[in-house]
Amino acid sequence: MPSASTLLQLFVAAVLVAPQAPAPKDLFDQIFARTLEKRQSIHSIRARFTETTTSSLLEKPLVSHGTVIAAPPSRVLMTYTDPERRTIAIDSTSLVVVWPDRRERVRIDISQTQKRIDQYFTQATIGQLRSMFEIAAEPDSVIRGTDRVDMRPKRKQIKEGLERLEIWIDRESLLLVQLQMTFPGGDRKTIRLDDVTVNVPVTDEMFRIRP
Repeated sequence: MPSASTLLQLFVAAVLVAPQAPAPKDLFDQIFARTLEKRQSIHSIRARFTETTTSSLLEKPLVSHGTVIAAPPSRVLMTYTDPERRTIAIDSTSLVVVWPDRRERVRIDISQTQKRIDQYFTQATIGQLRSMFEIAAEPDSVIRGTDRVDMRPKRKQIKEGLERLEIWIDRESLLLVQLQMTFPGGDRKTIRLDDVTVNVPVTDEMFRIRP
């Protein structure tokens, strides 16, 4: 399964990426054309999240809850409240994970991961995305009022870490409400966002984890 840094960078890309707008052709093009102006106006996002991890190593899916604050280009803070308290802070070069009850802290250099995510997602045009992924979009029948974008990698380098990426966009607010990552071997991670608020005040201090 990909590292936590890769997962969080995909999350940031899905929430904050602002692709170039092509002439609308199919639903995928229309979604990004409509959300371009909206995404460019977003300076921060705060939401509650539910994260569900399904793995062959788990007897049953692991469900976690918490809050997330994200701000471009790559700052994010995820605070898990259950089943175990944990805080993850990320910026363009590093990822820090703290388990307060264990008194453990880990820092990971993610500068190379950031470059790959920028190449494949945040800096890619729609044409480049289509060259790297098989992409289909359609109204979702389960999550009402959303369109689902299904992205399946074409390139071997991407397939080694990600088999499928699905993104759900609210049709009215044009905001991300859910993303699901399926990994080689069938493991899956789903992040659902609720109570999403945009352009909340943020400071550098908010993204800093104290020892």
